[in-house]
Amino acid sequence: MKAMKVFRYLRNLVVFVLVMILAVFIYDGYHRVQGTDRESNAHTTVEKRIEQGEDTLSRTDRIIRLFTFKEKVETALNQRVSKEHWVKGDVIPEYTKNALIAIEDKRYYKHGAIDVLGIIRAFYTNTIAGETVEGGSTITQQVVKNLFLSSKRIMSRKIEEAILASEMEHYYTKDEILTMYLNTVYYGHNYYGIYEAAHGYFGTSPSRLTLGQSAMLAALPNAPSYLDPYTNYKGAKARQKLVLEQMVDQGMITQAEADYAYKQDLGLVDE
Repeated sequence: MKAMKVFRYLRNLVVFVLVMILAVFIYDGYHRVQGTDRESNAHTTVEKRIEQGEDTLSRTDRIIRLFTFKEKVETALNQRVSKEHWVKGDVIPEYTKNALIAIEDKRYYKHGAIDVLGIIRAFYTNTIAGETVEGGSTITQQVVKNLFLSSKRIMSRKIEEAILASEMEHYYTKDEILTMYLNTVYYGHNYYGIYEAAHGYFGTSPSRLTLGQSAMLAALPNAPSYLDPYTNYKGAKARQKLVLEQMVDQGMITQAEADYAYKQDLGLVDE
């Protein structure tokens, strides 16, 4: 009886791994067809420097990274954001976190490091649309990619991303990973992390962000240059509206709160 349970566990584990690899392969294959698999999406010199280092990293160093993972995470975090600009998770408004989850990874607290269903759904949606309109990466995968990996979509990198994401969720809680994302993601205008973005765009601290401002910040990482609220206010507002709609659909806020947040002045700081 015990042997049967072990067999079933191993069988389910093998099936899961195979499905995960297949899903990653399908999603990566889509970008190969689109011709974007080897394009760099680095936004700044900081990201380009990290990407160049990643491109020259040996296989041995990649293996060593797995065995010294927490140390490597701390080093990478320090490269991205200074200690003075690090914002603790408990001072970030709940709706700021929810805005991010709503638009980037609505099942964040329900899946593991990899969301296979999300990858398949994104592949289907993007294929029907004929363009990339939905991502398949979880927030954990995005954190790993932001900290370590090249932005180029290459099959080997997607597999490594999945492995590192699993390591991330082994050592850190979902809340800790979410805080890492908010502190390291690129918001445009050379603003890394929510501290710089809140002060740079709105002249306020992260703890004092309004719902409307939070939705706007959640909108930017998708395309920080294109959605620049100073040069493409209409596009940025459209994405902000989408974030608010997603929050309503997921029961995070009411429709009245979303309408008020959308109409409220953002208080953008003059350039």
